[in-house]
Amino acid sequence: MTSAFELKRYAAYYKGWCQTFGEHESAISEDDDGISWLFGDRQIGFITPWDLTKALLLEVLRKHKTPTLTISRNHVRIGRLDYEFSNPTDESALHAVEELLESEHASHIYLTSHFMYGMGTRIITLSSKKPALIIYKEIGSMRIQLE
Repeated sequence: MTSAFELKRYAAYYKGWCQTFGEHESAISEDDDGISWLFGDRQIGFITPWDLTKALLLEVLRKHKTPTLTISRNHVRIGRLDYEFSNPTDESALHAVEELLESEHASHIYLTSHFMYGMGTRIITLSSKKPALIIYKEIGSMRIQLE
């Protein structure tokens, strides 16, 4: 069964600005090339290795229309980027993403930060809560397809 969802995308008014992710539980990747997942109140975040973050930025950010993000149990694909999941925590995190998207609340995607992960680290955040509108502006939408 395939489900598709439309998320509102946000960017900070000023480069480098973002709100904090807040209280959370985490599943930190044990290797340098895996995704670390953060689970908070009505939000899920993920921290990707720098090379994956750079590829994501090229595919998603600074574009008016983004390609559809397709998530399956084995991998995620967006545009030319295809990432295969390798950590055991990835599957439980994907289930949490699915629950968040299927809730009755609208979904949003934006960057956050947290002091525990270093000053320059950005967390890609999926949330059913809008970000602080004093920091962020809506820049469009993004489609996510679950397979």
